Amino acid sequence: MSNPRILRKHRLGYFSELKVGEDIFTMRYASGCSMSNCHGICCADGVDVDIAERDRILEHADMIRQYMDETQDRDTANWFQEPKPDADFPSGQCTTTRLKSNGCNFLNKHGQCVVHMAEAKAPPGFGYLKPFFCRAFPVCILNGTLSVDDEQCPDERACCGPVKNGPLSILDTCAFELEYMLGKEGYAELLKMAADREKDLSEQTPDKKPVPA
Repeated sequence: MSNPRILRKHRLGYFSELKVGEDIFTMRYASGCSMSNCHGICCADGVDVDIAERDRILEHADMIRQYMDETQDRDTANWFQEPKPDADFPSGQCTTTRLKSNGCNFLNKHGQCVVHMAEAKAPPGFGYLKPFFCRAFPVCILNGTLSVDDEQCPDERACCGPVKNGPLSILDTCAFELEYMLGKEGYAELLKMAADREKDLSEQTPDKKPVPA
């Protein structure tokens, strides 16, 4: 078994070494695929958030409530599930946003995220409110490995739904998400890793020789 590829220059300080799953290099997408085409279908299942992210959301509950409609639960006691241990999060613990009939409680009746709306309307310098993995999707971290979530919206081919033998990779479609997650140095290291992998594969593939007549 080959050694896993490791990122060391990323900005996620709680991982001394971040493994890179093979799907980062092999997942393919259709021409024109872009996360800017997303309609938020993936948001319906809710998201796992670090305890610190939960606390920041609760701290700014009044700001978020301004954008909620009659379909959403305004009681903060019902916004998150019980915490659970998870080493993929900085605090070592995560929780999950609770669901209502049409999905995550932070989605209004039009499918818009009120946490995103509150952050967008916040004053300059306010910082992030939207959870880390919401912003990074479909890039994720699973058991200490940088991976791609291809299960949430497999039919959304214009954004995060992969296609067999598509012309684009996750590096093409999710440059913003990867740089956000890894930082500039980490993203540059990942691009070099992808180029080195392609070079290794080409060197391992024997040249095709003409078949004798």
